[in-house]
Amino acid sequence: MEVKIRLFAFLQDQLGPSITVEVTNPVRIKSLLNQISQQAPQLSSTLANSRLAVNQEFINDEEVILKVNDEIAIIPPVSGG
Repeated sequence: MEVKIRLFAFLQDQLGPSITVEVTNPVRIKSLLNQISQQAPQLSSTLANSRLAVNQEFINDEEVILKVNDEIAIIPPVSGG
């Protein structure tokens, strides 16, 4: 299944507003982030510290079952001042 993942902050600056990847269900979060890391190796450390959200809820599990219309987002660590 092909899914579109919305990106934010530093990830969006580097890759644009979204990226599309091919996944199988259930999706291992680590595997999903590794797929993106292969496309953009310079972002590996940022992705390793990022959070995944599905339908605007953070995922804490190691695996998730996605549906076709799920909204998926990767939120990198941010800091403020």
